[in-house]
Amino acid sequence: MKSIKGITFIFASIAITLYAWISAGATRNITAGLALTTLSLTFMLATRVKLLEKWFNGIEKMYFYHKLMAVFSIILLVMHHKSKGFGLWSERIPARLGNIAIYLFISVVIVAYISKKLKYETWRWIHRIVFIAYIIGLWHGFTYSRKAFTSVNLMSLVIGVYAVLGIVSGIYIIFLYQKIGFKNNGKIVSVKRLNHDTTELEIELDKNFDYKYGQFAFIKIFQEGFEKAPHPFSISGGKGNKIFFTIKNSGDYTSDIYQNLKEGTKVKIDRAYGHMLLEKGKEKQIWIAGGIGVTPFISYIRENEKIDGNIDFYYAYTGEENAVHIDMMKQFAQKNPNFKLNLVDSKVSGYLNFDNYKLENDTTVFMCGPLKMMDNFATVFKKLNSNIELVYEGFKFK
Repeated sequence: MKSIKGITFIFASIAITLYAWISAGATRNITAGLALTTLSLTFMLATRVKLLEKWFNGIEKMYFYHKLMAVFSIILLVMHHKSKGFGLWSERIPARLGNIAIYLFISVVIVAYISKKLKYETWRWIHRIVFIAYIIGLWHGFTYSRKAFTSVNLMSLVIGVYAVLGIVSGIYIIFLYQKIGFKNNGKIVSVKRLNHDTTELEIELDKNFDYKYGQFAFIKIFQEGFEKAPHPFSISGGKGNKIFFTIKNSGDYTSDIYQNLKEGTKVKIDRAYGHMLLEKGKEKQIWIAGGIGVTPFISYIRENEKIDGNIDFYYAYTGEENAVHIDMMKQFAQKNPNFKLNLVDSKVSGYLNFDNYKLENDTTVFMCGPLKMMDNFATVFKKLNSNIELVYEGFKFK
């Protein structure tokens, strides 16, 4: 399990919190103590810090556990609320603060579930209410049980350490990340419409950009009418200070890119993310791309003339009008006999199927495309040969 370090970090945090509160004889409020720690973890897992990305084997895993910790925190807070029996307008101010924090948390969780109907920028600002609720919750704990927060013992140390980590993480996410995280400045030098819904951007940066084939990055576009929030897109090639992104029109923001984005527009990029590193695979590889999921594979094909090893590439799409860079792939296949290109148009030959595929042990399977497709193929491949290396990621930040 490649996320073992991250999972161990979560369990260790919970275990030390339990031990600290039990050893201090504060079991009556142990659910609140656990909630303070898990909320701190929730903020930490939203920071996109490189160390945590490594521990969790990708930020999509970090965001999964970020959401898990958020839900777990709400459950703990509701349990704490029920055990105390406080009404919303309790006579005690600390109790009022605690109730306000809980209702704010619950409100944001509800928003998270209806977020598909909201613009990303709106969702992002509403999400920040969690930090306000967290500060209110900390103040509730401090005013309600000042001794627990200020005594010199393991419990107060645990509370203090995780409170500082949570506050610092929250401040970084809300106020600092977009100011100090995006160190690569550039401009769009080319905007190409590859078909009826796909745009390819060529960006020239003020310095060389370090990435690996298969990774993605967050982009901020500074053009009037565009959201200010950064959005993630797979890197489709580039060397030195040039970088390409191939983007499908699949929402409000990407629709703006397809219809309105202009050459010369200034952009900022933070860094490359992702653990689907095509150069790290075994000598025998299988590449599977669904729709716009072809983008990370294009980065390798665009920037390399020859390959080492053997690659079977399956590119699945619905209608040739929805495919991109087929000519580039065919030219690459002609130059590289060990690169076997399989174009699968579902309108012509049906959907891609691997039910009876022969998988050798020393094989790495890389996949990128719709998450449901990748999960289904992963299940099939594990049944066919559990010894293969299976690498895929599908990030979703709402």
